Amino acid sequence: MSDTAPVVYLLEGDDEYAMAEFISKLAEKLGDPTTSEMNTTRLDGNSASLEQIEGAARSMPFLAVRRLVIVTHPIARINTPALRNRLLKMLAELPPTAALVLVENKSLTSDRDRGEGKLHWLERWAETAGPRLFHRHFTLPTGEAMARWVQARAKTHGGTFTPAAASALAGLVGDDPRLADQEIAKLLAYVNYNRPVEPDDVEALTPLSARVADFALLNALRARDGRQAQSLLRRMLAEEDAIPLFHSIVSQFRDVLLAREVLEARGTPEDLARQLKIHPFRARKAYEQAQRISLPQLERIYHRLLDLDTGIKTGQVAADLALETLIMELTG
Repeated sequence: MSDTAPVVYLLEGDDEYAMAEFISKLAEKLGDPTTSEMNTTRLDGNSASLEQIEGAARSMPFLAVRRLVIVTHPIARINTPALRNRLLKMLAELPPTAALVLVENKSLTSDRDRGEGKLHWLERWAETAGPRLFHRHFTLPTGEAMARWVQARAKTHGGTFTPAAASALAGLVGDDPRLADQEIAKLLAYVNYNRPVEPDDVEALTPLSARVADFALLNALRARDGRQAQSLLRRMLAEEDAIPLFHSIVSQFRDVLLAREVLEARGTPEDLARQLKIHPFRARKAYEQAQRISLPQLERIYHRLLDLDTGIKTGQVAADLALETLIMELTG
């Protein structure tokens, strides 16, 4: 391994699946795969000290030319200028036998700050670190980007998807590449790699995950895609009674509306999870959706849902008809 190889790898963004794949490939390059675990140290910046991180990175490699140290949440405890300086000094002085991977599961600099030219202090350092640093943003593919990702991923598996099938799968898995990859492998095996996967194949084999169904419907409404929204609604109604489904959608829209308010206040998904006392995954999904929809649009949808909820409770409208009405109003 050349001394010019990066010593520090700064990975940031919300695509945890892509980052995990990158780290796996890096580990394969550093030595014998059968001994890679003995040459790897994993630390969490929420609990590990700078001394522990530096000690691990300076340890001699085991049956390899470099030692792999993976640190998640690397700046969780770096909360003073003195600690920042100590971290940056350590990063600048690590030996070439180190391969220190810093994994931050969000963008260090918000879109707003980036637009104003205000970079996070670690990104400012990254701009001047030179060849000893590898720095990459990993952004979850969404919408049409996810459909393109599906087609590209299918090729790596040795098969193909039609554009329509890729869009159909993207609509069902949301922005979950890990789930998408599992479904791609299953669908390609179903067609025996002999022909492209078609939308009917996706419809037949891929379940509409409750975890992503409401978010997929919101995506379709945001894009004013009435056909996709109606298709999703039919599948959701086939798997769940209309009234619980309606209440689930109302709850999900409420999460996204509150996430937008947290976003406007420069809060984080973690802040949202604490505020609503919900699972971090649910908070992250709501936060991601809130970044793509304006507050006025969210308020309009949510208040319309509340109006329809009143109609359902007073017997003026059936729940399934209320949902169909909402889709027609928002996508027509």
